[in-house]
Amino acid sequence: MECEEVLIRLWEYLDDELGPEEARAIEVHLQDCGGCYPKYRRDRSFLLVLARQRTNCAAPAPLRMSVLMQLRTS
Repeated sequence: MECEEVLIRLWEYLDDELGPEEARAIEVHLQDCGGCYPKYRRDRSFLLVLARQRTNCAAPAPLRMSVLMQLRTS
């Protein structure tokens, strides 16, 4: 897998949205690529910060209910 494709698919990889073969190809590439690995680490760190904030900040109840209703009707 080439750098361009890895960077295009990186968010899908970080969100566990890729199949096992695609995910493994990205993992192998990241192990060997000094250009892509720092971008992966940056984006992964960003997601970890967001995840920590999510546990500290709840959406207002009306907004949460509205989103849930939209998801159920989709």
